[in-house]
Amino acid sequence: MGDIGSAVKYLYSQFVLRDVLSFVTPGAIVVWIALSLFYPELLKQPIHWLLYIPIFGIFYMVGFAVQCFGEIFDIIRFTPKGHGGWCQRFKIFGFNWANPDNIWWQEDHERFADFFEATDRNEEAQQGRERMVVLKQMCANGFLASAIAGTFLAVNHCPWTYVNLCWVSLWAFLLTASLFWGYRVHVLRQYTRETIAINRRGRV
Repeated sequence: MGDIGSAVKYLYSQFVLRDVLSFVTPGAIVVWIALSLFYPELLKQPIHWLLYIPIFGIFYMVGFAVQCFGEIFDIIRFTPKGHGGWCQRFKIFGFNWANPDNIWWQEDHERFADFFEATDRNEEAQQGRERMVVLKQMCANGFLASAIAGTFLAVNHCPWTYVNLCWVSLWAFLLTASLFWGYRVHVLRQYTRETIAINRRGRV
């Protein structure tokens, strides 16, 4: 039993469960429904076992893009109180995206830092928080991925093939743009967390 507990603890600490449940699974939903409806012949092809590595990578990337898309339009939040409207979020697409004024999550990261300081060496509390994060992301990304898959099902009944192709292309563009947005946001998020850590270290 102790080995199982250690394995679960390792999975949480290495974010494996978060990645599989929060990103790989929603990404698989979107990719599978799109292929099964519009390109079913691809699913009938034999797959070499080595190809499962890039396939899971694609699932992960699509799932992460789904989350970024949800964040852009404030469908997915990390805290109950939303910061930064759509206009501020879309500034990340612009040329002045690295401006610190585009950061709207400063208070959230300060709260995270306070939590980890308050629960220092309390692995149960931190593991419990990680579990909540996994459940939160899994529910949000799963919902949004299912909603996207639902639009594929609706459009699939359209008799015009070019409409189906355009719809898949539109979602491919939106999710790719969301990845670009997510890259820039995470540059600023990393900067924010490192700045908070450095400032707190200087106060010790």
